[in-house]
Amino acid sequence: MARLWRSFAASLLALFLTAALWTGPAYAASDPAHWGDASAELWMVYHVVQRYHVNGADLDAFLEGAVRGGLDALGDPYTEYLGPQDYQSFLDSVDGNLTGIGVYLEKVGDYITIVRPIRSSPAEAAGLRAGDRIVAADGVSLVGESIEKTQQLVRGEPGTKVVLTIERPDEGRRFDVTITRAFIHVPQVDYRMLEDGIGYLELSGFGQQAAEEFFAAVAELKEAGATRLVLDLRYNSGGWVASALEIAEAYVPAGEPIMFEITRDERRVYRSEGSPLGLPTAVLVSEYTASAAEILAGAVQDYGTGVLIGTQTFGKGTVQELVDLPGGGAVKVTTAEYLTGRQRRVHQVGLTPDLVVEPYQPPVHLQTPLVADRVMTTGHVGLDVLGLQERLALLGYRTDRDGYFKGQTTLAVLQFARDHGLNEVPMVDKAFVEALNAAVAAKLAAAEWPDTQLEAAIRYLKEK
Repeated sequence: MARLWRSFAASLLALFLTAALWTGPAYAASDPAHWGDASAELWMVYHVVQRYHVNGADLDAFLEGAVRGGLDALGDPYTEYLGPQDYQSFLDSVDGNLTGIGVYLEKVGDYITIVRPIRSSPAEAAGLRAGDRIVAADGVSLVGESIEKTQQLVRGEPGTKVVLTIERPDEGRRFDVTITRAFIHVPQVDYRMLEDGIGYLELSGFGQQAAEEFFAAVAELKEAGATRLVLDLRYNSGGWVASALEIAEAYVPAGEPIMFEITRDERRVYRSEGSPLGLPTAVLVSEYTASAAEILAGAVQDYGTGVLIGTQTFGKGTVQELVDLPGGGAVKVTTAEYLTGRQRRVHQVGLTPDLVVEPYQPPVHLQTPLVADRVMTTGHVGLDVLGLQERLALLGYRTDRDGYFKGQTTLAVLQFARDHGLNEVPMVDKAFVEALNAAVAAKLAAAEWPDTQLEAAIRYLKEK
C-alpha cells in the first residue's frame, strides 16, 4: 500500500508539473527547486509526526491526507481525489448502477441532503424524503463531510444494514432509521402518456446510455400518439457532458452552437449535428437541475424549441475531467467553465425559467410540530386547540374547527387515543402530542400533493 501511495504521489506530482508547463514561466510552481523544497518539507513533517506524535503516523494515511488537503486548498468543491472504491462507485452511480439505499444526494452548506429517494428503493420504503439531511451513518458524523464520504459509509453489500441519523428541518426533529441495502439499477429515463396527446419523459441523469434511452422513449411516445412533450429535469443533477450534448441535438438546429467551453488556454465550441424533434416541449426545472442538465435546459431555452417551467436551476457551469491514477483511483479536476450556445453564463447563476412556478407546499403551520404548553381537555379554548383540531382533521378525524375543545373535538381525541394505544380519556398531554405530531409527519410525507409545475406544463402545451 505504501508503494501504491508513493506511486500515486509521483503521478500527481507529474500531473501538476505538466499543468505548470502549460502556464509558462510566470507560474512559480514550475520551478523544480520549489518542488524539491516542498517535497523535502512534506517528508520532514511526516518524520516529525512519526517520531514524536503520541500515536505515531501511518504513511498511507499521511500521504492521502496531504493529497486531499492540497486539493481542498484550491477552494473548488468539484476538484477532489477519488480512491479506487470511491472511483468505481462514482462511475457506477453516473450510469445508474447502485448498491445501497437508493437516494440522490447534494451538499447544502455543511449538510448532505436528500434530493429525493429513488422509486421502489429501500430509502423510499423507509420513508426518507426530499430535504432530509443525513447527519450520521452508523454513528459516524457526516456534517461537513463530502458526498463521496457519505456514499462510502452508506453503500455496502446487498442485504447488510445501515443505521442513518436523519434530520428533518421542516419538523424540527432528528431520528434514526435502519435500512437494508440492496442492488439498484436506475434507468435514466421514465416515460408515459398523459392526456390530450401529451407525452411525459423524466430524464434523471446523463449516463452513457442516457441518449439511447431518451431517443427510444421519444420514439415510443410518438408511436403512442404524443404530439407534445413534457421533459422533466427537476431532479437531474448531471452526468457525462457528451450524453447531454447528444440529447441537446434534438433541440438545436444543425450547425448552431450548443455549448462553449472556456478552458485556461482556449475556447471550444460544440455544434449540433442533429435536428429538432419538432415536438412542442415544456421542460420542468428546479433548484436540483444542475450541470449537464443545465446544458440541455439552456439549449432548449436558447433556441426557443421549448420553454422552461419551474424554479431557478442550481447553477453549476463547470466541467470536470477524470484523470486515472496507477493505483486505481482518480483525480476529478475542474478543467473548464461552460456557457450556453447563446453564450450565457450558468455557473453560480443558474437558468431562470420562462414561466416561474413554485412547487406546491402543504400549509406551513401543519408542517410545524404542535407545541402545547398545557394539558388540553374539554372546555379549553385557544390557538393550541385550533392547531389540535386542524391536525386531527388532516388525519381524517371529524372535528370542530373553532378553537373550542368540545363536542366533535372530544370524540376525535378519544378516537385518536384508541387508535394509537393511548389512555382513552379526553385529554391531550405530552404523549398525545408526540403521537399526533408523528402521525401528521407521516401523513404529510406519504400524501400525493398536487404537482403544480407539471399541471402548468400541461396547460401550456394544451394551448400550443
